[in-house]
Amino acid sequence: MSPADILRFAVRRMFWIHMPAICLLLLLCMLTVQLPSGFSGLCAIAAFGWVVLAVGDWVASDLRAFRAA
Repeated sequence: MSPADILRFAVRRMFWIHMPAICLLLLLCMLTVQLPSGFSGLCAIAAFGWVVLAVGDWVASDLRAFRAA
């Protein structure tokens, strides 16, 4: 695969998988903020974890494209 293809697939993953999942987790966090169960905090921690996962995926794709070039 060419470096352009690798980066194109990384952008596609970012906008079609990672960003909607993070937005849904944050929306769920906002909707459950009044519940006493702590579910809102769990959603916030999961959203932060997914952000770290997305950044790691992006860096790995960038390194793969750099090596392919």
